[in-house]
Amino acid sequence: MKTLAWYAVCSMVSFTAFSAVAEMPGKSIDQRTQTCSKNAVTTIDSETCLQNGYAEWDKELNVQYQALLKGQSAEAKKAIVQSQRDWLTYQKSYFAALDSFYRQQQGTIWGIVDAQAKLDFIRAKAIELNTWQGSTDVSGGQG
Repeated sequence: MKTLAWYAVCSMVSFTAFSAVAEMPGKSIDQRTQTCSKNAVTTIDSETCLQNGYAEWDKELNVQYQALLKGQSAEAKKAIVQSQRDWLTYQKSYFAALDSFYRQQQGTIWGIVDAQAKLDFIRAKAIELNTWQGSTDVSGGQG
């Protein structure tokens, strides 16, 4: 039980830390997911909130990916596309491992932990792509 409590604290700390970034993409996704989770009554409600948050972050990841590809040289674009394909292969394997690991645990809470881990994973990638894109904007957006 201490492990679960620690995971919950770490998730909330990372959730809060990412939410503090002023121009972070998907801030409204985090807010909706957090509000939904606070209002969840059952374990299934909680999982549904996280799954909906995951779906929204997945869409945001695609927005960030397309934005990153714009204006890239053919060589850079090819490398980015290949990297994303490799990441998707890893994601599939990682999610299968998460599912297998948490399915063997006793208790319904593990479905929530699994869903949160997947949301955190996709969210981090979307933010990473946004950060990568913004890393070359040394003017601070002032043009």
